[in-house]
Amino acid sequence: MEKRKNRSAETGGFFRTLHHLLAKRRRSTLADGSDSQSTTIDSSIEQRLRGNERIWAGFREIEIRMLAAETLHAVISVLSHDVPKFFPGVHAVSVAWLDPDYELTRLLEQEDGATDKGAFIALHPPLSGVVPPQDPLLGAFDVASQQRLFPHANHQLRSAAVVPLVLRGERVGSLNQGSADPLHFTPDTATDFLEHLAAVTAICIDNAVNRARLQRDGLTDMLTQVANRRFFDRRLREEISQWQRRGEDLSCLLVDLDRFKLINDRHGHQAGDLVLQEVARTLSKGLRESDVLARYGGEEFVLLLPATGSKRAAEIAERLRAAVAGCVISPVPGVRLQVTASFGLASLDGGKRVTLDEPDLWLLRQADHALYAAKARGRNRVVAVGDSNVKATAPSLK
Repeated sequence: MEKRKNRSAETGGFFRTLHHLLAKRRRSTLADGSDSQSTTIDSSIEQRLRGNERIWAGFREIEIRMLAAETLHAVISVLSHDVPKFFPGVHAVSVAWLDPDYELTRLLEQEDGATDKGAFIALHPPLSGVVPPQDPLLGAFDVASQQRLFPHANHQLRSAAVVPLVLRGERVGSLNQGSADPLHFTPDTATDFLEHLAAVTAICIDNAVNRARLQRDGLTDMLTQVANRRFFDRRLREEISQWQRRGEDLSCLLVDLDRFKLINDRHGHQAGDLVLQEVARTLSKGLRESDVLARYGGEEFVLLLPATGSKRAAEIAERLRAAVAGCVISPVPGVRLQVTASFGLASLDGGKRVTLDEPDLWLLRQADHALYAAKARGRNRVVAVGDSNVKATAPSLK
């Protein structure tokens, strides 16, 4: 197989450009009376356009099914079963993944379900002979390569596409598709769709593994069903490490429900529990897959927003603040509770990552100071570090 240079392009823009060219050519044909050759060219362009649209529709359906999959087994099954189903020219699909601690291997053994044997190839460096490629590889395929990447294949494969899986900037494996047709995957094949599917695959596998870790390690808050502080602390260390290496901004929101004690005192702890559950659901809506929401303790939540600067984080915080304020909870008939929350925001600037000794503690401490300031200024508001009068000595006002 040959390395395929990236020719990535925005798919929507690609289709719009083709539509525009097609319409322009048709207008030109009507205006100058061009012969049937123009009609043939138009037909060829339209066929190519419709073919690409069908391909995109297939990839979109597979993407939706993967995003709905809750286990690693389910993600692999969608790939191994649905890719050949939507694309008849593909006869085998597998995922190779770096698994030095055998975590994913054990997880697949423990999960229920039936994944095609061999559709998941665990790479155990340095013993494994398969290394994730740096760029997509497309072209002719030999028997030895088939045995490594497609041990479950029912066909003799003649061509293949091996596309790297990248997670948080690191190559973690490859998404492999094989065909019995030697011309199905060639070095000049465009890789836009393949790379998009690989990106979604990496995210879905990571999500499935994280869900399994939450269940396995007891990292879920049982009342609200969001992550607990233990999980948040682990992810904070991971994201700080990414921030130090890659220099992307990192933001943190501390969220505290206003006057929550009054709800418990007046309506009982069961009503308070319902409020916490509804607020957790509200805060969860619209977050990205990379974002982290956790119950930090009592009526306090924390959100970690990777690759997000202070301006964008403030917009997210304001949206969430308004959403919480719009919640109406009815713990018993005739009782309607409306709650508000105060938000403290702090951000780590990617350009200043060498100036802090303990960036994780700094981020939480600054968000806490901003939260105190939000309480002192009247509650139900967002305050960011850098706003005037944000002081570490501000008292905690519940």
